[in-house]
Amino acid sequence: MKKIEFIPLVGIDIENIGPLDLGASQAEVQAILGEPSDALDDQYYYDELELRLDFNDQGQLEFIESINGPYPQKTEVSIYGVNPFQVEADELLQILSEKNSGPVDDAEAAYCYAFLNSSVGVWRQMTVEDIQEDIEAIKAEGEYEENVDMLLEDLEKAKFFWTIGIGVEGYYSGQ
Repeated sequence: MKKIEFIPLVGIDIENIGPLDLGASQAEVQAILGEPSDALDDQYYYDELELRLDFNDQGQLEFIESINGPYPQKTEVSIYGVNPFQVEADELLQILSEKNSGPVDDAEAAYCYAFLNSSVGVWRQMTVEDIQEDIEAIKAEGEYEENVDMLLEDLEKAKFFWTIGIGVEGYYSGQ
């Protein structure tokens, strides 16, 4: 597993590759990481690193996201010394809030949070409460036994965020 350290407002540091700074040009990114696995508009995808990179209108790197959580296959991500995919959602939110020292956009609370001072964002598709509601509904329909494995897998997955990203200063506040 390739280790990738996310450093808010700075960039990432990739084991055996080195730093990749926010603000780098597309050419600089390719010089460091090589050709992307896929490129769409102003986004590069690097499958081997499980990363999505977004570029602004000037072609500068403005956002880096680890996209294969909570169970990445090829990478081990860290931020502030913890693996965000091994720390349950509430604990991760506490760590990110402390480091942010300021406003948090929680308009999509439970699913998505943006830490405005540190330009860090986290996202997940479902929460534990969502899955518990699904379990109750499926039990009521008498279909629990045939769905139990999937439901228990989803219940475990819902405890964590599925992506984490860092952006340039002001990324989430539109500055």
